[in-house]
Amino acid sequence: MTPELNNAVDLFVHVATGFQKEPRPPMGDSFEEWTFWQVPASRYFRSARTGVAQVDVPTGKPLFDVVLWQSLLEHPDLVIERDGACLGIECKSLRASTQFTETGDGIPCRTTIDFNSTVPCGREKFKGKFEVYAHLKDRPLVTFYALRLYGSVDGEDRVISFVLVDGNYINRDFELHRTHRNISRSGFGSYGDGKIRERKMYLFPNPLTDEALRGSVSLVVEQSDGDLVARYPQLKQMMIQIKTTTTGQRYPFCVYHWQG
Repeated sequence: MTPELNNAVDLFVHVATGFQKEPRPPMGDSFEEWTFWQVPASRYFRSARTGVAQVDVPTGKPLFDVVLWQSLLEHPDLVIERDGACLGIECKSLRASTQFTETGDGIPCRTTIDFNSTVPCGREKFKGKFEVYAHLKDRPLVTFYALRLYGSVDGEDRVISFVLVDGNYINRDFELHRTHRNISRSGFGSYGDGKIRERKMYLFPNPLTDEALRGSVSLVVEQSDGDLVARYPQLKQMMIQIKTTTTGQRYPFCVYHWQG
């Protein structure tokens, strides 16, 4: 198991254990903030337009050395580090339909996810101002996607489902991620001093609506030689999902449900 995958699995197990104690926890102000507070780390940092500041977050036994919560225009949303191995986490939150919230039946939410300006990928180009991670710039950073489904329960928005999925499950083409960028064009308007900024929006299939993942607390990882169930008996392997590229290459992904 790679150090990055080890980070991802340990993070999932920690968050999933919280669901065991409180199956439908309060949603909070933002998913990025909610996830940031879930990570048990020795040091917490928050990036903003004015710079990066260390945050005092009470925690028990830390599993990670550093967690960084980046600002809106930085990628990925979170960076988690342990023993020098860094893992990116992108956070996406979607509202469940009333029917699914109340009965668990039907399609839980919209079947696509919007990705504004950046193509999702299992390896992301790090973009941030944290000097400690300057060495990550222009390097592919292994990235998982934390997906949250929420709905109104007793008049309060609560988390219904949580899935941590290998970014390669959504898209594995790093070159596409790296090169498909917004374009600014000058020479616009009567005086030629205006600009057009083409801000792309990418839509990809939503894993939260996959039949094997609906309403669950689940982990999706690219199949490896290691047996996660032997190490983490709380995980139950449900299936192997095969993803096939446009050129016919097949990649297996293991779907695990949290058993508690």
